[in-house]
Amino acid sequence: MHSKNTYSFDIITRYAETDQMGYIHHSVYPVYLEAARIAWMKQIGISYKSLEANGILLPVRTIKIKYIIPLTFDEKITVKVNIKKPPGVKLIFEYEIFNESGQKTTEAEVELFFAAKDGKPIRPPRNIVEKFPSIEL
Repeated sequence: MHSKNTYSFDIITRYAETDQMGYIHHSVYPVYLEAARIAWMKQIGISYKSLEANGILLPVRTIKIKYIIPLTFDEKITVKVNIKKPPGVKLIFEYEIFNESGQKTTEAEVELFFAAKDGKPIRPPRNIVEKFPSIEL
């Protein structure tokens, strides 16, 4: 990940998110990723709500998640998020999740794309692209 531009977002895991084994269920991880992504975008001045009000959608195309160490109930976790490359039609986010002990528990990548209300891909407006931090490739 490009540490210079990484945003960290803390979450406390909830009992309702656990499975029968006592671990956070795998279906909950995308919710954590989305919460971190939306918070980071809001911090850099991009509101999902505003995008949608202006006819710009960001549907998810792919999600890749590598589970390393299980998360459990009532843990303070840190989700670190960054963009992988400058945004174009596609917007690819990289994530790492760390537990309270600082151990990396999860790696993930989510690819979204800018779309019009009809679902067709579009190029993002320049004023949106300019809000993302520059990336050193």
